[in-house]
Amino acid sequence: MRKYLVFLMFVLIFILGPNLQAQKEVVLNVWSSPDNADALTDIANRFMQKYPNIKVQVTPISWEVLYPRMLADVATKTGAFDVATWDVMTAGAVAPGFVDLEEFRKQNPDLVDPKWDPKDFDPTIWHIAGIWAGKNIGIPFYCNTMLFYYRKDLFNDAKLKAQFKAMTGKTLKVPTTWEETIDVAKFFTKKFNPNSPTDYGIALMFPRTHTLFYMYLLFFAPYRRSPEGIKKWGEVDLDYGDYFTADKKPAFNSPEGVKALEMMKALMPYSPDPLGSDYGETLEYFAKGTVAMVPQWTGVWANFKVAPALQPFDKKVGVAMMPSGRSVSGNWALGLNIASKNKREAFLFIQFATNKENDKIKFMKFGVAPSRLSTVRDPEVRKADPRVSVFLETIKTQSHRPRIPEEPKLEDITVGAFSQILLGERPNTVEELNKIADEWMKILKK
Repeated sequence: MRKYLVFLMFVLIFILGPNLQAQKEVVLNVWSSPDNADALTDIANRFMQKYPNIKVQVTPISWEVLYPRMLADVATKTGAFDVATWDVMTAGAVAPGFVDLEEFRKQNPDLVDPKWDPKDFDPTIWHIAGIWAGKNIGIPFYCNTMLFYYRKDLFNDAKLKAQFKAMTGKTLKVPTTWEETIDVAKFFTKKFNPNSPTDYGIALMFPRTHTLFYMYLLFFAPYRRSPEGIKKWGEVDLDYGDYFTADKKPAFNSPEGVKALEMMKALMPYSPDPLGSDYGETLEYFAKGTVAMVPQWTGVWANFKVAPALQPFDKKVGVAMMPSGRSVSGNWALGLNIASKNKREAFLFIQFATNKENDKIKFMKFGVAPSRLSTVRDPEVRKADPRVSVFLETIKTQSHRPRIPEEPKLEDITVGAFSQILLGERPNTVEELNKIADEWMKILKK
């Protein structure tokens, strides 16, 4: 009898051994920008129900800390994280640290979900948030873009419409050019119109940070992307972005680049502290009813929805495409660390987090900008949020920042010089912009 029990035990170990091994818990460390962290945690909870032997720890890290920590891990290959969200503008710098997911799929066909549809991503979004040097280094997760928010109740007010007509001879409407924006912004600024219901017309964020670098494209891209601009500079290279010509030389050191800065200066008198305000301040100006308009990122919607000064929300807040029709992208992607010791589990998590079901859930539940075309085309999604139809139009026409590894150095030089020009400390001329372009060429060694 004893011999029989021993034999039976060996048989069970032989049969169940591999399964017991498969049940060994694996812990995935996921680094996330704060904007995405709640949605990723929610997705992680569902993932862990499906894969109980894989524990996912989502750690929110601010942009200022996340980027250098990621670069440090890329340099040392320590594998401190398995999965991370990365900002599209850092693609060239972080690319050496991420797995080529297309190659990984070929090597691990047993992990590939046949329902995970790569063609459901907009081709441009797929490139800027997923491809570098021909490799698939990430999957689009947070398809962020800038939208134009305005006070719907004020633009629909008959008394204000009459006042605007009397003052300007024009019809009060949501502006579709930056020139129209100046007229409207002036009308809603108390200094120039004591009867204005708001203190200022528009909230602008032109601080000496990376914010100024992308805000400039709202004004320069309309020239860069115009038929004349394409003829002059060629098509936009998605790695070098709208700051560059098709042959990868600076395009902003031009009369059009000067005009862009002139327009920014022209709007500044109608904005509270434009050179000292950043994301948080401009969000708050609009949320408190201080201004009538604000260009802002997709994610601010959640803050506006709970702001007491903006209630009833559906009657007070409208969303439109950026005046002139050119926004700027700010996408985030999910990448798999090349130094991860748990690549198979990490791949499963990325695939799960970016499938169609979770793309819709993260938008409906947390307002995180969708990445998949099936989500933005979904009737339920479009009905639930007026941003979606604007968002769908905007992503087709938006501009892009450089994604090259030298981007941080170019940005640092540029925001310093642009800030001085906006302050009036340097002249706004092509000659002055040429000085910035010369510095760029030295960095790029061209």
